[in-house]
Amino acid sequence: GRVVHLDELLLRAQEKALSIMQEKSPGLLNMEQAAREVGVGAVVFTTLLNNRIKDIDFWWDRALNFDGDTGPYVQYTHTRCCSLLRRAEEKELTASPDYEALANDEAQAVLRLLSRFPEAIRAAQKDNEPSIVTRATLEVAKAFNKYYYEHRILDGEGRHVAARVLLTRAVKEIIRLGLSLIGVTAPERM
Repeated sequence: GRVVHLDELLLRAQEKALSIMQEKSPGLLNMEQAAREVGVGAVVFTTLLNNRIKDIDFWWDRALNFDGDTGPYVQYTHTRCCSLLRRAEEKELTASPDYEALANDEAQAVLRLLSRFPEAIRAAQKDNEPSIVTRATLEVAKAFNKYYYEHRILDGEGRHVAARVLLTRAVKEIIRLGLSLIGVTAPERM
């Protein structure tokens, strides 16, 4: 390949993100800002997903994909959590959470990853290795998406919904924190 300067790389990433988002979300308000956040996030996330001592092969199609091990995938998971929480707020839930609703394998996997996240931060700091936080954030997003596809978060008995909403809020906050620690924006809408 050829050498590409960072400013050119970031501009091209934003342009490509804008093109993808115009196709996927044509009615999105603040499309330009969202494209900037996703484009820059894709470059930063792809770069920091690898250990610092490794060379990086950068592929546009992989970096800007909304599926797989990418920044846009994690950012989209954050927006999914935000959307679920907005819809939960509209439901005006008043029931106390019944944590038995989180006794399934998928929820337990999410909870384990959430509980390990502080250790990932400490390890990243100790080893001066941001890829540890990047990978931990990605793993939380993957586990939550698996949970999301297997369980209806906002449907069912109020106490179960309340527990699932609390889990969703925790995931949202951990993803926001993880992205923030590596310098990537966690958009509310995409």
